Amino acid sequence: MALKKRKQPTKSRKTKKTFLGIVGRFFLLASIWGTILLGVILLWFIQDLPDLNRLQTNVRTPSITIQTVDGTVISTYGDVFEEMVRIQDLPIHVPQALMAVEDRRFYYHFGVDFIGLARAAYENYRANRVVQGGSTLTQQLAKNLLFTEGAFDTRDRSFKRKILEVLLSVWLEWKFSKDDILTMYLNRVYLGSGTFGIEAAAQRYFNKSARELTIFEAAVIAGLLKAPSRYSPSSNPEKAKERAKVVLQLMQEAGFIEDSQTYFNEGIHVLENNKQESNFKYFCDWIMELIPNFVNGLDRDLIVVTTLDPSMQRHADQVCIEYMKDMGQKLKTSQLSLLAMSPDGAIRAMIGGQNYKKSQFNRVTQALRQPGSAFKMFIYLAAIEAGVDPEDMIDDSPIVIGNWKPSNFTWKTRGEVSIREAFARSVNSPSIRLMLKATPKKVIEVAHRLGITSHMEEHISLSLGAIETTLLDLTAAFATFANEGRAVWPYGILEIRDKEGNILYKREEQPTPMIVKPDVLHKMRILLRAVIAEGSGRAANLAPTVMGKTGSNGDRDAWFVGMREYLPNDIGFQNLVVGVWTGNDDNKNMAKQSTGSMIPTRVAAAFYRGPEVYNGPNQPPKKMAAQLQIPSPTKNKGPAKKDVVEEILDDLG
Repeated sequence: MALKKRKQPTKSRKTKKTFLGIVGRFFLLASIWGTILLGVILLWFIQDLPDLNRLQTNVRTPSITIQTVDGTVISTYGDVFEEMVRIQDLPIHVPQALMAVEDRRFYYHFGVDFIGLARAAYENYRANRVVQGGSTLTQQLAKNLLFTEGAFDTRDRSFKRKILEVLLSVWLEWKFSKDDILTMYLNRVYLGSGTFGIEAAAQRYFNKSARELTIFEAAVIAGLLKAPSRYSPSSNPEKAKERAKVVLQLMQEAGFIEDSQTYFNEGIHVLENNKQESNFKYFCDWIMELIPNFVNGLDRDLIVVTTLDPSMQRHADQVCIEYMKDMGQKLKTSQLSLLAMSPDGAIRAMIGGQNYKKSQFNRVTQALRQPGSAFKMFIYLAAIEAGVDPEDMIDDSPIVIGNWKPSNFTWKTRGEVSIREAFARSVNSPSIRLMLKATPKKVIEVAHRLGITSHMEEHISLSLGAIETTLLDLTAAFATFANEGRAVWPYGILEIRDKEGNILYKREEQPTPMIVKPDVLHKMRILLRAVIAEGSGRAANLAPTVMGKTGSNGDRDAWFVGMREYLPNDIGFQNLVVGVWTGNDDNKNMAKQSTGSMIPTRVAAAFYRGPEVYNGPNQPPKKMAAQLQIPSPTKNKGPAKKDVVEEILDDLG
């Protein structure tokens, strides 16, 4: 039997490793591990991404809306939102204005616009500074969400934040439509003055719904995105106007409108009367300080109804501005504050300084100044309570106590004058003698009883007002004489409620204790009327119902506190107590003639006249001059000049 020939094992072929094979293998492995590593990194970043489902709801801190009794909104604090509005409900020019300024290629990118980034980089390189940004609206929405959800601080510039912003942008584009993204952006973006979202901005700046915005108004709001405070139509209408013109030009370049100048000319008038009244802010800041005393925890939207009268506030602001412009530089004074209240303490107007934007320091509630001769009302009240009568006589000669020799300035000693005249002319030596008669301790007790909260030493210098107090305290103390001798506690809040209408606080009317007896009150009114009728306050002699007291602290402070009671058929603001102070924040001396009888008394008189009669400093009233008790200014310089000099000398005395 023939044996089969055994097959010889063949030699295995060695695979030849080529260079391309090695490179391909390397890149395959690198891509696999790179993908795994990238996935791990992405997972690490993604865990910090916020919940996208919350984007379509308003997430914010509570707002506080401050208004007057008639519903006029005078300020808002916190995050003010209005209802969510969808892009489909808005005029097409509203999103177009936004895209023209921020992201013209919004509908053509996937959340990150590389073309826009390249263009921005080129323009910034040409200008050698940052003149253009490359972030898309989607990226801005992503950044807004990261900040509002607390993932990062607004000052954070880290690489991680930038990566998350890009990832979130892409995720937003994958999860939502372009219209949804635009809707969310328009309802969340900050547009100045505490407003978030297009609807809140439209209501705040133009008192209308975003659904009714014109092309010009849409341009104004879109212009806010660059710098909300700088281009606010409320506080800077001129800058808002300039910015709106730029936005309209960008809309024309983008092909959204045909003639930007036409729309600018048609809409420019809407900003003419749209300036936010910053003079309300001093009062509103004071109200904000008071709210925690009445409501526990600011965890909901609040509406605060206040006592402020907008017409009085605007008139007070106008008067203060015009008198400072007319007399401030000459008298070397830089600040003027005014407070008007009802006899029971309800604040009707408050001017805390000349420019809120430059200084938020409230010179009504915060500035501690020496009242000087205005403090004498407490000395005379203590003396009357001790048995002194307005027609009693008192020595007016200079007085010497140890090394202290206060003078009567230009007052020529008569030997004796009546208590009434001494008070009206603000003569120093009678005040000192009355202080000694009543005792400093009694005077301090009287001042504290009427509401002066400052610490006072039992020293004879107290007779010349050597203490520090605020205009708020001094005016409220004086208001006791207008409030039938009852204590006056200043207040500005009538009601606090939430937006559902639930009353959280409501002021209840209640009588305050009698702190000045009727017979004493009657005698004090005689003295206070004498100041206006024949003394240092003659510039405020508008009617027989006006009473008051001037005061000055050397050349550093000048005051007037007064009241005007109601008189049937009379004109102007009545049944009001007014306090006015002028001076310099740094305590620099004013001019020598800067006494209470100058700017403070004249400002009070101008305020009392009201806007229908007041016609500017040193100008005759606009109408009904015959009803005014004080003669209108004339060109007869002789007597008029003499009157002014007498008033200055009286007050300095």
